[in-house]
Amino acid sequence: MPTPLEIVVESLQAYWITSPLPLIILFATLACIGTLVYVFLTNARNAKLRVSLLTGLYSLSIFFWLFVASSFVLCLSLSRMVAYARFGVQTAAGGAVLVSFAVSAVVSVVVWRKGAARVLRRIPTREPLATETWLVDYIALVGKFEGVSSVELRVKEDATPVAMAVSGARDIVIVSTGLLSSLERDEVEAVVAHELMHIKNHDSRFKVFSHMLSRFLFFDPFSKFFDPAVHREREYLADEMSGRTTGKPGSLASALLKIHEKANGGLTALAGLNIVGREGGLFSRFPPVKERITRLILLSDILHRAT
Repeated sequence: MPTPLEIVVESLQAYWITSPLPLIILFATLACIGTLVYVFLTNARNAKLRVSLLTGLYSLSIFFWLFVASSFVLCLSLSRMVAYARFGVQTAAGGAVLVSFAVSAVVSVVVWRKGAARVLRRIPTREPLATETWLVDYIALVGKFEGVSSVELRVKEDATPVAMAVSGARDIVIVSTGLLSSLERDEVEAVVAHELMHIKNHDSRFKVFSHMLSRFLFFDPFSKFFDPAVHREREYLADEMSGRTTGKPGSLASALLKIHEKANGGLTALAGLNIVGREGGLFSRFPPVKERITRLILLSDILHRAT
């Protein structure tokens, strides 16, 4: 009579080696991930589609790893059935698919809907004062021009320059008192336009979604390599769109320099959300400020030559 260890070994062998079904499910999931990556790379100018594709990639990544984990759990808990029953492998694989699909769907929906509210609870803000209503009017004006309506402005009492956009039940732009006091008016407008571009491109919703799921998938290669690269790309895109909308890319360039110098590495808590954060390396979600400024100066020269 086989020992419990021998039964577990035979169960794993039957599940992963003898039967092709679990491997087919894994390879089909990887094929879907590859297809989404290909569509993402070939649709560089469709911002909304790319955010939807990235959301799907995260959901598939969750499903992939949950299927692997639940398969091992079922092989251990139902080892005798998996090893010896006629349809044991099929039953275990079907159970793993159902569990993985249900959990990944629930996690994705909850994070997508509740993630922004959780972030906002961690960032105390207030309504704009009378002296700050000019910025509310500016947001309404640019939002109307760009088709981004009903964006709310919140102010954070913080000496550190902070600017970020968060989208959930409502679209919100957050700026700190430190940012308002350290930048000129045209620089503040350029920064706010940058954040509005994140809302327009749906980056503000996805950045919260991916920021929270990357903690859940701390071991996932996609979260560690591909996702930061996408975030860097979105920052470049928001910079360019802000520069073209305001017609003053130089103002955003000077604002980025001031924020970077004044922050002095104090942006860890808002990494992935603030306009400037820790940069450098494959795992950074922010492109180098120097490169961003260079691109904005080139854009300024192009716009000047076009007039």
